[in-house]
Amino acid sequence: MKNKTILMLSFIALVLLQVSCSQDFLELQPKTGQVEANYYQNEEQAFLAVTAVYDAYSVQNWQFVPTMSDIFSDDTYAGGSNISDMAQWQDMEMFNMDAENGSSSDLWNRCYSGIYRANLYLQKQEEVEWVTDGLKERLEAEVLFLRAYFYWDLVRHYGYTPLITEVLPSVEDYKSLPQNTPDELFTQIASDLLKAESVLPVSLTAEETGRISKGAVQALIARIYMYHEDFAKPVIGVGNWTDGSTTIDKAYAQQALESVITSNEYALVPSYAELFSWENQNNEESILEIQYSEKAMSGDWGGWNINGNFSCVWVGVRNPSGDNGRLFPGWSFSVPTWSLVNEFEDGDPRKDVTIYNAETKLDDYTRAFMNTGYFNNKFMALNAYIGPGGDNSHNFPRNFMDIRYADVLLMASELFLSDNPSKSLDYFNQVRTRSLGESAAKSSITIDDIFHERRVELALEGSRKWDLLRRGNDYAAQMINSSFNVPADVPNPSHFEPRTFKADTWGMFPIPASDIRNTNEGALTQMVPAYK
Repeated sequence: MKNKTILMLSFIALVLLQVSCSQDFLELQPKTGQVEANYYQNEEQAFLAVTAVYDAYSVQNWQFVPTMSDIFSDDTYAGGSNISDMAQWQDMEMFNMDAENGSSSDLWNRCYSGIYRANLYLQKQEEVEWVTDGLKERLEAEVLFLRAYFYWDLVRHYGYTPLITEVLPSVEDYKSLPQNTPDELFTQIASDLLKAESVLPVSLTAEETGRISKGAVQALIARIYMYHEDFAKPVIGVGNWTDGSTTIDKAYAQQALESVITSNEYALVPSYAELFSWENQNNEESILEIQYSEKAMSGDWGGWNINGNFSCVWVGVRNPSGDNGRLFPGWSFSVPTWSLVNEFEDGDPRKDVTIYNAETKLDDYTRAFMNTGYFNNKFMALNAYIGPGGDNSHNFPRNFMDIRYADVLLMASELFLSDNPSKSLDYFNQVRTRSLGESAAKSSITIDDIFHERRVELALEGSRKWDLLRRGNDYAAQMINSSFNVPADVPNPSHFEPRTFKADTWGMFPIPASDIRNTNEGALTQMVPAYK
């Protein structure tokens, strides 16, 4: 993996990267001969520059947050071929990360690359000859949302990072940037999201599939508020979440979710199985969906040029034999835990949609490191969807649903639990009965019921880590540590060395040592207690 730093990203890379998407919005051919001096002149060029910001949102290389979040939690183990395979994930799982960890640097670089692209666009948009009414404002709002998302990933993974809102004149300016506090980062996130919320449309046309809507902004505001209120405030010690004039409090988050629900733009897909069909992507339940495409025919293992869903291969079965040849050979990372499998109630159809039992469905397969026999059935690669060229592993056209309507309903259920119990119960039961039927509806619920429903409904979609942290360090420690209490009859008990949750990591990563070395002395220091 080439180590890109925030000091080395070039404009050429920005405009030449093909964007990852299966819809017309992002199916753009790479442009050549474009340099900054003759760019940002018309709306087509502006549109291309915005797709480059989307590209940074979708890139996976070795830092795909949903996969890493699942491994951190009690939902999956790191897995792989052996204990040295993807050592950066093994260290993350065992709370042994240090500043040389590759995934930490890859995530840092991906976020700051996206921020650079966003800042460059925002700085250059005034040079565009705008002719379409409202287009400038809309594209700006999309870029602000994406910049907020990159800072959201930074603040929840590193806490204290430089805040950059413009393209700086020289490398030396970047080297001397101050290290901002979580409060300052959250303030910038609020500012960008509130501006985007006021502009973006409620409805998208078919041609706009894959773009950001007002509902996506409102759902992300609620998601960030819940982490901020439940974890960042009590553990990190941040103050109220505000942009300086508007405070995003419980009432604001409630109203944001209510706006998504009452917009009637989204609905639960009637069948949970159909929700994850490869033929039913960008469906009515999808609010924010990362778009992936086979059309780039990627073959470069550098990460940034992979435009398909590479993570499908990570989570697949290693050397599968049987099941009518459905499965593309995977790498057996992020394998589901027994803890997750046992969380499903008897008869819950979500279990079979979520969990692939290789022991019962295959004739044989390679039982590699930390094998449980279970795999991610929602996203693992299938032979029917191999791309038309390039490296087969890189070109799976499987989107990733970042935020979906069921999550909105469950967030609303949680936020209204004490204020409006009947509304909370209604939202909860909408999700529960979609899969289990009306007879499974509950007459009253507790916070434990909501977190159980969140776990089985959103399993293997990257949300569990953040739910655990929101319930506090003691709860997270209990659940994560106990997930290593494996069944007595497993044939590979030595693979599951008990781990001890380290509360002083705050669930975060160390700032990459390479970036500390690349900045002036004292500009970047480790502020998270575990890494000082």
